[in-house]
Amino acid sequence: CKNMSNEIITRKTTTNAASLVVSSNPCIFRGMSGYSANAAEQYIQIHDAASLPANGSVPAITFDADPTSDFGLELFTGAKFATGIVVCNSSTQETLTLGSADCWFNVQVEPIK
Repeated sequence: CKNMSNEIITRKTTTNAASLVVSSNPCIFRGMSGYSANAAEQYIQIHDAASLPANGSVPAITFDADPTSDFGLELFTGAKFATGIVVCNSSTQETLTLGSADCWFNVQVEPIK
């Protein structure tokens, strides 16, 4: 996420995945879109971390993804993440219970100078 021009950077998966390490450096989360191929509802979680957190970790942001559908979240003012940004799916809302590799993630962040 180191980019000195203060532009929005996009990080995305190239195939369905359960998680994506977006940045291992402090960043501002701007938004994300994606697709859940799961036949059941699941949760998308955003963690302030530099690597995939352990199951049981509490996310900074969480929202639901309907079965086999697109999802998205946009934060116009952004949200600062002091450590880094990891997005993942979870079968539980309040803590991480990592799901299957059935999500496509596209995440927009802004580096912090």
